[in-house]
Parts: sequence; structure tokens; C-alpha cells
Amino acid sequence: MTGMLPIIELLEDCETDAKRAQWLLQVPSFVFYRSQMDIRRVLRAAGFLKGVELLEMEFTLLVATRGADGQPPAEVVTNLNAMRAFMRTLVRKGGLV
Repeated sequence: MTGMLPIIELLEDCETDAKRAQWLLQVPSFVFYRSQMDIRRVLRAAGFLKGVELLEMEFTLLVATRGADGQPPAEVVTNLNAMRAFMRTLVRKGGLV
């Protein structure tokens, strides 16, 4: 038993960056908040630095102060959407793009 959530152990079991990217795209947002250090450690150990970038962007969105309209900062959303698109492409192509 590693002390990690079982869902993080699934990330640890991923053998390719494409599989890690798929995991990052599908995991519930709360897991990013709850287990960011474990996720970061797993991604760094795998050498998946783009995954670390996505983790940081997802976490930034979770803790961002909302504007008067209730929306998160547009720049945060735009950057996150671009990184998610990159990850979807990585998944579709099965590896580095």
C-alpha cells in the first residue's frame, strides 16, 4: 500500500505519455486539488513535464479568484484549454506531437 489514492496508482501504472495524458484529461478536478503532490511526483518520475504543466494549470484554475461575473480569469481558461487540446492531440497520436 503506497498511501496514494487508487486513482493515482492508475496514473503510476501508465506506461506511455499518451496514457498519462488520457488519465489527466479524465480524472475528476478534485483529484488535482487533493493529490497534486502525488500526481506531480508520478509525472516527474515518468519525465512527463507537459503533464506537470497541465497539473499546474488545472490547480491554478481551481484556486483562481473569480471575477465579479463569477468567471475565472480568461487568461487562465485560455491557457488551460490550449494545454488540454495539446493533450488530446497527444492521446490521439499515441505519443509526442
